Amino acid sequence: MINKFNFEKNKYHLFFIFILSLNYIFPLVIFREITLFYHDILDAGVVYYHILGRYLSGDRDSLDLFLNGNIKIEYLRHWLKFYTLIYAVLNTELAYWVTEILVKITAYVSVFVLAKKISNNIFASSLAGALYASINPGFIEGFGTAIFPYIIYLSLYKRKINFKYIILIIFFGFNSDLVRDIFLFPVLLVIIYLVNKNIDKHKITHIFKLMFLFYLPMILSSSNLIYAMLFDGPFHREEFVKSGVSYFDNTLNFLKGIIGLSLTKSWFFFFKLPQFIFLAPLVFLSFFQKNTIIKKILAFYIFLHFIIFFINLPFINDLKNNSAGLIKSFNFEWIRVYLPAIAIILFIYNLIILGKLKKYIILSSLISLIFFQINSSLVPLIKKNIQGNEYRNLYTFSGYYLYDDYKKIKNIVENKRVISVGLDPMVAVMNNIKTIDGYHTLYPLKYKKEFRKIIQEELKNTENLRKYYDNWGSRVYALISDPENIRLNFSAAKSLGADFVISKYSLNDKNLSMVCIGCSKYFKLYTIN
Repeated sequence: MINKFNFEKNKYHLFFIFILSLNYIFPLVIFREITLFYHDILDAGVVYYHILGRYLSGDRDSLDLFLNGNIKIEYLRHWLKFYTLIYAVLNTELAYWVTEILVKITAYVSVFVLAKKISNNIFASSLAGALYASINPGFIEGFGTAIFPYIIYLSLYKRKINFKYIILIIFFGFNSDLVRDIFLFPVLLVIIYLVNKNIDKHKITHIFKLMFLFYLPMILSSSNLIYAMLFDGPFHREEFVKSGVSYFDNTLNFLKGIIGLSLTKSWFFFFKLPQFIFLAPLVFLSFFQKNTIIKKILAFYIFLHFIIFFINLPFINDLKNNSAGLIKSFNFEWIRVYLPAIAIILFIYNLIILGKLKKYIILSSLISLIFFQINSSLVPLIKKNIQGNEYRNLYTFSGYYLYDDYKKIKNIVENKRVISVGLDPMVAVMNNIKTIDGYHTLYPLKYKKEFRKIIQEELKNTENLRKYYDNWGSRVYALISDPENIRLNFSAAKSLGADFVISKYSLNDKNLSMVCIGCSKYFKLYTIN
């Protein structure tokens, strides 16, 4: 009996692990590289980890590549996280994929353990684990949401915390992010209450012990950021002004968010497509269930979407804009990172209750699971067919960072600084080139004002760009509105520290001289006179 049980369990594990591995096998076959969605990953997160890996390996000067030397080690959120050490040992791309796989394994096991306890169904638990490993947000942001379902399991079904659980919770606490996972505790309490109202004093004490063991190391591993916010600055975040969303658009976003729908014609559609395939039938069927727990979890899922809707109401938005300090710069929408976990719990309970309709929700979930593995490869596959031989695959490491092209640039500029026009400046950092621009979530407000002199004419003539920079400004970019009429102040760029310009566009400016005509088919290099 035991052998049969192990065979069934291992059979499903192997099947779903194979499905998850398609995320790597499919693009390797098609592109000979693994694909990913670059937004906030290749243009930010990976570069931070790359520099942190160098810093932890002893290269303290690596920070000088960033933003004219204005980024301190305390400003990098993940400096003290244990898993960041992977980037000090392995090359950056391999370190990223190893970290992503570890997060996915954690998410899979975390949900499987919880689902197995709830449903006692190996197939359903394995499917739920695979779905969560795919839908779990923020592979690059730590292990907080990945381990969250397991913390629910410990809170609901374990009355004692032995040494093994203590070590486990402390370890994952150190590898979670305070900024992103700050709402874990309140969301946990609500879920526990919805599933089991009969919580005695012992259970409450047990839950608070778990949270202490998780939050304390999480605070310690984020202490550099806390120190920077309290004793350094002022930072650019103090000028954050969130643009208002109309009531119509806010309501539409609320409704689309519940079912994971995106109607855009960009990469974001492919990013959201598998979520829609999974969430739409799940939410629809849950509305008609009579089970009390399903009703409560569905209500909580919608309520969290309503909180996001409420935060974006014009008068609430105005209140936040008129506040000061940490409240103004803190993103209360981080609560959305727990929506996938709540959806997975809703999925588990539906599989227990559903009769004949179970096969439909399983089918849609399997289709969703497959799309999760190939969606980052669909965009470049379609674009390649449209744009022909000069297509640049932004969805791979080599396609995004253009190592060979930037190596030629590095040989010319050596240790001097560059500014990028029409290109991601973080690519230069990734290629060991010093910059005066970049994408940074925390940097001195003084530098934001100094950099503005470079782009002030562009901002003056384009209101959208002005709001983008003045009201947010985390992307310290050489923003332009019209490639045919570029109005950047390259003399100001020179004064700020740039000696070269890497440009996607041909530049006709008296302060510039062409340096390298044939360095790349994607950009040109100019020196600032």
